[in-house]
Amino acid sequence: MFYDNKVCDGCSEPMLEGEDIVVCPECGTPQHRECYKKNNECVNAHLHAEGFDWRTANPEPEENKPEVKEEPQEDADVKERPADFTSAEDIPDIPIPEIRLDGIYVKGQVYGGEEDIGGATVKEIATYTQVNPTHYLRKFIRNRDKKSFFLSWNWGAFFFGPAWFFYRKLYKVGAILLALAISATIAVIPLAADLPEEVEKIESMYAEFLTASKNLAMEESEENMTAYENSLNTVWTALKAVLPESMIVLLSDCIIANIIPALLANYFYRRKMFEDIRFAKRSTSDTKVLRYSLIRRGGVSFLAGFLAMIASSHLPNIIMSIVSYFTN
Repeated sequence: MFYDNKVCDGCSEPMLEGEDIVVCPECGTPQHRECYKKNNECVNAHLHAEGFDWRTANPEPEENKPEVKEEPQEDADVKERPADFTSAEDIPDIPIPEIRLDGIYVKGQVYGGEEDIGGATVKEIATYTQVNPTHYLRKFIRNRDKKSFFLSWNWGAFFFGPAWFFYRKLYKVGAILLALAISATIAVIPLAADLPEEVEKIESMYAEFLTASKNLAMEESEENMTAYENSLNTVWTALKAVLPESMIVLLSDCIIANIIPALLANYFYRRKMFEDIRFAKRSTSDTKVLRYSLIRRGGVSFLAGFLAMIASSHLPNIIMSIVSYFTN
Protein backbone atom coordinates (compact mmCIF):
# COMPACT_ATOMS: atom_id res chain seq x y z
CA MET A 1 0.00 0.00 0.00
CA PHE A 2 1.19 3.52 -0.74
CA TYR A 3 1.09 4.57 2.92
CA ASP A 4 3.68 1.96 3.96
CA ASN A 5 6.42 3.70 5.98
CA LYS A 6 4.24 6.81 6.29
CA VAL A 7 4.09 8.26 9.79
CA CYS A 8 0.92 7.57 11.80
CA ASP A 9 -0.61 10.87 12.95
CA GLY A 10 -1.70 9.21 16.18
CA CYS A 11 1.62 7.94 17.54
CA SER A 12 4.16 9.51 15.13
CA GLU A 13 5.53 6.03 14.36
CA PRO A 14 5.93 4.65 10.80
CA MET A 15 3.23 2.31 9.50
CA LEU A 16 5.06 -0.84 8.40
CA GLU A 17 3.94 -3.56 6.05
CA GLY A 18 1.96 -6.23 7.86
CA GLU A 19 0.78 -3.95 10.70
CA ASP A 20 -2.92 -3.60 11.48
CA ILE A 21 -3.84 -0.35 9.74
CA VAL A 22 -7.27 1.26 9.46
CA VAL A 23 -8.25 4.12 7.14
CA CYS A 24 -10.71 6.86 8.10
CA PRO A 25 -13.62 6.77 5.61
CA GLU A 26 -14.10 10.54 5.90
CA CYS A 27 -10.62 12.02 5.48
CA GLY A 28 -8.64 8.98 4.32
CA THR A 29 -6.13 9.13 7.20
CA PRO A 30 -4.35 5.77 7.70
CA GLN A 31 -3.52 4.98 11.32
CA HIS A 32 -2.69 2.08 13.57
CA ARG A 33 -5.78 0.32 14.81
CA GLU A 34 -4.50 0.81 18.38
CA CYS A 35 -4.25 4.57 17.81
CA TYR A 36 -7.82 4.61 16.52
CA LYS A 37 -9.02 2.64 19.56
CA LYS A 38 -7.07 4.90 21.92
CA ASN A 39 -8.81 7.99 20.52
CA ASN A 40 -12.09 6.17 19.88
CA GLU A 41 -12.16 8.11 16.63
CA CYS A 42 -9.92 9.17 13.76
CA VAL A 43 -6.74 10.88 15.02
CA ASN A 44 -7.58 13.80 12.72
CA ALA A 45 -11.27 13.97 13.67
CA HIS A 46 -10.82 17.54 14.92
CA LEU A 47 -9.92 18.60 11.35
CA HIS A 48 -12.91 17.03 9.60
CA ALA A 49 -14.96 20.21 9.91
CA GLU A 50 -12.19 22.09 8.04
CA GLY A 51 -12.39 19.72 5.08
CA PHE A 52 -9.06 18.04 5.82
CA ASP A 53 -8.13 15.20 3.42
CA TRP A 54 -5.05 13.14 4.20
CA ARG A 55 -4.88 11.88 0.60
CA THR A 56 -4.51 15.44 -0.70
CA ALA A 57 -1.64 16.14 1.69
CA ASN A 58 -0.03 12.76 0.91
CA PRO A 59 -0.63 12.03 -2.78
CA GLU A 60 -0.27 8.47 -4.00
CA PRO A 61 2.80 7.78 -6.18
CA GLU A 62 2.06 7.86 -9.90
CA GLU A 63 2.85 4.17 -10.40
CA ASN A 64 0.24 3.16 -7.81
CA LYS A 65 -2.56 5.38 -9.08
CA PRO A 66 -5.37 3.71 -11.04
CA GLU A 67 -6.31 5.35 -14.31
CA VAL A 68 -9.48 7.14 -13.35
CA LYS A 69 -10.95 10.41 -14.45
CA GLU A 70 -10.42 13.10 -11.84
CA GLU A 71 -13.54 14.72 -10.50
CA PRO A 72 -13.57 18.42 -9.62
CA GLN A 73 -13.17 19.19 -5.94
CA GLU A 74 -16.36 20.64 -4.49
CA ASP A 75 -14.68 22.10 -1.40
CA ALA A 76 -11.70 23.71 -3.10
CA ASP A 77 -12.49 27.03 -1.45
CA VAL A 78 -12.01 25.65 2.08
CA LYS A 79 -9.27 27.66 3.78
CA GLU A 80 -6.59 25.55 5.39
CA ARG A 81 -4.86 26.66 8.56
CA PRO A 82 -1.55 28.30 7.56
CA ALA A 83 1.66 26.84 8.92
CA ASP A 84 3.79 29.00 11.20
CA PHE A 85 7.06 28.10 9.47
CA THR A 86 8.03 25.55 6.85
CA SER A 87 11.83 25.61 7.06
CA ALA A 88 14.61 26.64 9.44
CA GLU A 89 15.38 29.67 7.22
CA ASP A 90 11.97 31.16 8.12
CA ILE A 91 12.73 31.20 11.85
CA PRO A 92 13.88 34.54 13.30
CA ASP A 93 17.52 34.61 14.32
CA ILE A 94 16.90 34.25 18.06
CA PRO A 95 17.98 31.58 20.56
CA ILE A 96 15.44 28.76 20.80
CA PRO A 97 15.39 27.24 24.29
CA GLU A 98 15.18 23.46 24.51
CA ILE A 99 12.95 22.12 27.25
CA ARG A 100 14.67 19.06 28.68
CA LEU A 101 12.44 16.42 30.26
CA ASP A 102 13.64 12.86 29.90
CA GLY A 103 10.71 11.27 31.70
CA ILE A 104 8.01 11.57 34.34
CA TYR A 105 6.76 9.20 37.03
CA VAL A 106 2.97 8.83 37.27
CA LYS A 107 0.96 6.17 39.11
CA GLY A 108 3.83 3.72 39.44
CA GLN A 109 4.88 4.03 35.79
CA VAL A 110 7.71 5.94 34.15
CA TYR A 111 6.85 7.76 30.94
CA GLY A 112 9.94 8.51 28.83
CA GLY A 113 10.52 11.64 26.81
CA GLU A 114 9.43 9.94 23.57
CA GLU A 115 6.39 8.26 25.16
CA ASP A 116 3.16 9.00 23.32
CA ILE A 117 0.25 9.99 25.54
CA GLY A 118 -2.49 10.62 23.01
CA GLY A 119 -0.95 12.17 19.92
CA ALA A 120 2.04 13.98 21.43
CA THR A 121 5.20 12.90 23.20
CA VAL A 122 6.22 13.87 26.72
CA LYS A 123 8.96 16.14 25.33
CA GLU A 124 6.57 17.86 22.92
CA ILE A 125 4.09 18.58 25.70
CA ALA A 126 6.88 19.87 27.95
CA THR A 127 8.09 22.13 25.13
CA TYR A 128 4.57 23.42 24.56
CA THR A 129 3.64 24.09 28.19
CA GLN A 130 7.10 25.49 29.15
CA VAL A 131 5.93 26.68 32.58
CA ASN A 132 5.28 23.88 35.12
CA PRO A 133 5.26 21.06 32.52
CA THR A 134 5.34 18.15 35.00
CA HIS A 135 2.09 19.31 36.64
CA TYR A 136 0.19 19.32 33.36
CA LEU A 137 1.80 16.13 32.11
CA ARG A 138 0.50 14.30 35.18
CA LYS A 139 -2.97 15.78 34.61
CA PHE A 140 -3.01 14.78 30.94
CA ILE A 141 -1.64 11.28 31.57
CA ARG A 142 -4.33 10.60 34.18
CA ASN A 143 -7.01 11.72 31.70
CA ARG A 144 -5.37 10.30 28.56
CA ASP A 145 -8.28 7.93 27.86
CA LYS A 146 -10.92 10.65 28.20
CA LYS A 147 -11.25 11.90 24.64
CA SER A 148 -14.59 13.61 25.21
CA PHE A 149 -15.48 16.32 27.71
CA PHE A 150 -14.11 15.86 31.23
CA LEU A 151 -13.83 17.95 34.40
CA SER A 152 -10.78 18.32 36.63
CA TRP A 153 -9.63 21.00 39.05
CA ASN A 154 -7.12 23.73 38.24
CA TRP A 155 -6.07 25.92 41.18
CA GLY A 156 -4.52 28.58 38.95
CA ALA A 157 -7.81 29.09 37.12
CA PHE A 158 -9.67 29.11 40.45
CA PHE A 159 -7.59 31.94 41.92
CA PHE A 160 -7.19 34.01 38.73
CA GLY A 161 -10.40 33.12 36.89
CA PRO A 162 -10.63 34.02 33.18
CA ALA A 163 -7.23 35.72 33.40
CA TRP A 164 -5.62 32.26 33.62
CA PHE A 165 -6.99 31.40 30.16
CA PHE A 166 -5.43 34.52 28.67
CA TYR A 167 -2.18 33.69 30.49
CA ARG A 168 -2.18 30.25 28.79
CA LYS A 169 -3.18 31.78 25.41
CA LEU A 170 -6.69 30.32 25.41
CA TYR A 171 -8.04 33.60 24.16
CA LYS A 172 -11.44 32.51 22.79
CA VAL A 173 -12.51 30.57 25.88
CA GLY A 174 -10.99 33.26 28.10
CA ALA A 175 -12.97 35.99 26.34
CA ILE A 176 -16.24 34.09 26.80
CA LEU A 177 -15.58 33.44 30.51
CA LEU A 178 -14.45 37.03 31.05
CA ALA A 179 -17.64 38.33 29.44
CA LEU A 180 -19.72 36.04 31.67
CA ALA A 181 -17.84 37.13 34.79
CA ILE A 182 -18.23 40.83 33.95
CA SER A 183 -21.94 40.34 33.19
CA ALA A 184 -22.45 38.54 36.50
CA THR A 185 -20.68 41.32 38.39
CA ILE A 186 -22.76 44.01 36.67
CA ALA A 187 -25.96 42.07 37.46
CA VAL A 188 -25.25 41.99 41.21
CA ILE A 189 -23.84 45.53 41.56
CA PRO A 190 -27.27 46.96 42.58
CA LEU A 191 -27.54 44.28 45.27
CA ALA A 192 -23.97 44.70 46.43
CA ALA A 193 -24.29 48.49 46.63
CA ASP A 194 -26.59 48.33 49.68
CA LEU A 195 -24.69 45.60 51.50
CA PRO A 196 -22.09 47.81 53.26
CA GLU A 197 -24.84 49.92 54.83
CA GLU A 198 -26.78 46.81 55.88
CA VAL A 199 -23.67 45.25 57.37
CA GLU A 200 -22.95 48.43 59.34
CA LYS A 201 -26.49 48.31 60.80
CA ILE A 202 -26.06 44.65 61.75
CA GLU A 203 -22.76 45.44 63.46
CA SER A 204 -24.50 48.16 65.51
CA MET A 205 -27.29 45.72 66.43
CA TYR A 206 -24.75 43.08 67.40
CA ALA A 207 -22.96 45.57 69.68
CA GLU A 208 -26.30 46.19 71.44
CA PHE A 209 -26.79 42.42 71.73
CA LEU A 210 -23.37 42.04 73.38
CA THR A 211 -24.22 44.80 75.84
CA ALA A 212 -27.54 43.13 76.68
CA SER A 213 -25.77 39.79 77.15
CA LYS A 214 -23.26 41.36 79.50
CA ASN A 215 -25.99 43.04 81.55
CA LEU A 216 -27.91 39.76 81.79
CA ALA A 217 -24.81 37.93 82.97
CA MET A 218 -24.25 40.53 85.68
CA GLU A 219 -27.87 40.66 86.84
CA GLU A 220 -30.57 38.16 85.91
CA SER A 221 -33.56 40.47 86.02
CA GLU A 222 -36.73 40.41 83.92
CA GLU A 223 -35.79 43.74 82.35
CA ASN A 224 -32.33 42.49 81.28
CA MET A 225 -33.83 39.22 79.95
CA THR A 226 -36.35 41.17 77.85
CA ALA A 227 -33.59 43.44 76.47
CA TYR A 228 -31.45 40.39 75.68
CA GLU A 229 -34.26 38.60 73.80
CA ASN A 230 -35.25 41.71 71.88
CA SER A 231 -31.66 42.42 70.76
CA LEU A 232 -31.19 38.77 69.75
CA ASN A 233 -34.38 38.81 67.66
CA THR A 234 -33.37 42.10 66.06
CA VAL A 235 -29.97 40.76 64.98
CA TRP A 236 -31.45 37.51 63.68
CA THR A 237 -34.17 39.32 61.70
CA ALA A 238 -31.58 41.64 60.11
CA LEU A 239 -29.36 38.69 59.19
CA LYS A 240 -32.23 36.81 57.56
CA ALA A 241 -33.12 39.91 55.55
CA VAL A 242 -29.61 40.44 54.17
CA LEU A 243 -28.58 36.78 53.79
CA PRO A 244 -30.30 36.06 50.39
CA GLU A 245 -28.71 39.10 48.75
CA SER A 246 -25.32 38.26 50.23
CA MET A 247 -25.51 34.66 48.98
CA ILE A 248 -26.50 35.79 45.49
CA VAL A 249 -23.55 38.17 45.31
CA LEU A 250 -21.12 35.62 46.73
CA LEU A 251 -22.25 32.69 44.57
CA SER A 252 -22.50 34.79 41.42
CA ASP A 253 -18.95 36.07 41.74
CA CYS A 254 -17.43 32.85 43.06
CA ILE A 255 -19.13 30.29 40.79
CA ILE A 256 -18.93 32.16 37.48
CA ALA A 257 -15.59 33.91 38.03
CA ASN A 258 -13.70 31.13 39.81
CA ILE A 259 -15.30 27.69 40.09
CA ILE A 260 -16.43 27.27 36.47
CA PRO A 261 -13.02 28.35 35.06
CA ALA A 262 -11.27 25.99 37.50
CA LEU A 263 -13.34 23.02 36.28
CA LEU A 264 -12.96 23.78 32.56
CA ALA A 265 -9.33 24.92 32.41
CA ASN A 266 -7.54 21.57 32.02
CA TYR A 267 -9.98 20.27 29.39
CA PHE A 268 -9.71 23.29 27.09
CA TYR A 269 -5.97 23.61 27.61
CA ARG A 270 -5.36 19.95 26.73
CA ARG A 271 -7.59 20.18 23.64
CA LYS A 272 -5.83 23.26 22.28
CA MET A 273 -2.40 21.82 23.08
CA PHE A 274 -2.96 18.57 21.17
CA GLU A 275 -4.46 20.43 18.20
CA ASP A 276 -1.44 22.76 18.03
CA ILE A 277 1.08 19.94 18.40
CA ARG A 278 -0.54 17.77 15.71
CA PHE A 279 -0.76 20.70 13.32
CA ALA A 280 2.89 21.65 13.91
CA LYS A 281 4.03 18.04 13.33
CA ARG A 282 2.11 17.84 10.06
CA SER A 283 3.51 21.18 8.90
CA THR A 284 7.21 20.28 9.16
CA SER A 285 9.63 17.45 9.75
CA ASP A 286 12.44 19.80 10.81
CA THR A 287 13.12 19.38 14.54
CA LYS A 288 14.18 22.99 15.01
CA VAL A 289 11.14 24.35 13.20
CA LEU A 290 8.83 22.05 15.19
CA ARG A 291 10.33 23.13 18.52
CA TYR A 292 10.07 26.83 17.64
CA SER A 293 6.47 26.40 16.47
CA LEU A 294 5.50 24.67 19.74
CA ILE A 295 7.21 27.36 21.81
CA ARG A 296 5.50 30.10 19.80
CA ARG A 297 2.01 28.60 19.99
CA GLY A 298 2.37 27.38 23.59
CA GLY A 299 3.97 28.89 26.64
CA VAL A 300 2.37 31.76 28.52
CA SER A 301 1.54 35.44 28.06
CA PHE A 302 1.96 37.48 31.22
CA LEU A 303 0.72 40.62 29.47
CA ALA A 304 -2.54 39.02 28.30
CA GLY A 305 -3.20 37.62 31.77
CA PHE A 306 -2.48 40.98 33.43
CA LEU A 307 -4.77 42.87 31.04
CA ALA A 308 -7.55 40.34 31.63
CA MET A 309 -7.26 40.86 35.39
CA ILE A 310 -7.43 44.64 34.93
CA ALA A 311 -10.51 44.26 32.70
CA SER A 312 -12.22 41.96 35.19
CA SER A 313 -11.59 44.39 38.05
CA HIS A 314 -12.47 47.71 36.40
CA LEU A 315 -14.75 47.10 33.39
CA PRO A 316 -17.93 46.45 35.42
CA ASN A 317 -17.68 49.82 37.19
CA ILE A 318 -16.77 51.60 33.95
CA ILE A 319 -19.75 50.06 32.14
CA MET A 320 -22.12 50.92 35.00
CA SER A 321 -20.83 54.52 35.04
CA ILE A 322 -21.43 54.86 31.30
CA VAL A 323 -24.93 53.39 31.58
CA SER A 324 -25.73 55.67 34.52
CA TYR A 325 -24.46 58.73 32.62
CA PHE A 326 -26.72 58.12 29.61
CA THR A 327 -29.79 57.07 31.60
CA ASN A 328 -29.82 59.92 34.13
